[in-house]
Amino acid sequence: MTKPLAQKIYRRDVVEHMRNELRSGASLESYFKESFPAKEKELLPSTIVLQTKAPVLKAPKSDPVSADIDNAITLYEHYRNLDETQASDPRLWVYLSHVEFRKYSLVRWGLDGTYKDLKDAAEKTKAINYLLEHWFISGNDRDLRRHAIARLWWAAHLTYAPWESDPEFFGDLKNKDPYYYTRVLLSTQDIYQQVLERAMGRSNRVLISVLDFLGKNKKFAQSRESIRTLMKELNLAYGTKKIITLDRASLSALIEKVAADIN
Repeated sequence: MTKPLAQKIYRRDVVEHMRNELRSGASLESYFKESFPAKEKELLPSTIVLQTKAPVLKAPKSDPVSADIDNAITLYEHYRNLDETQASDPRLWVYLSHVEFRKYSLVRWGLDGTYKDLKDAAEKTKAINYLLEHWFISGNDRDLRRHAIARLWWAAHLTYAPWESDPEFFGDLKNKDPYYYTRVLLSTQDIYQQVLERAMGRSNRVLISVLDFLGKNKKFAQSRESIRTLMKELNLAYGTKKIITLDRASLSALIEKVAADIN
């Protein structure tokens, strides 16, 4: 039997030092390297207890986006015992992106070419901002949804078997696949960005209802502009009609009406 392991995380001051080193450009070249040794004195054992070693995340260089769904499920299964407070800790995700899942992070959210390809200050600044966005977290929801590793866990967590977490609202949506809505959310980058990264995505009832519509209307879901407009109009309704208080039938009807008006 495998001995339970305490998940390692970075110390808070170490994370801030790493962020500052990248902001200044001093560590930019290191983000082209596959190895990133973490010194024990920089780490802390967390309260997160794991039963198995970290899984390997898929990172196909030809199409890294295609592995998002499988990686989200794999990661969530490994970290199923995380509570939302632990899963909001930047120290965990910065450690995982830089150390535990570095190979994946480099392929999925790394920089193209080599360090020498960054010819001037403007290119270096653009690269630094990109890395800060996907390898670090300042502590807000938007950062969690854009971080290389955190985004996978939260995508699964927010969509896993909603009929179990909210049976009164989603009981009739029960599916043999608990990750059905995770698959819809991560089926395209447009759905993920337009749905989850907007304020509306903070309401699980709205999130799942939108994903349920998109899962049933695949042609609509293939249009980035349609999804963007749908979310924009629902955001307006979110503020004026308090759609968060609607029952599921009324919420579904509103989504369908807004979508029909778009087309």
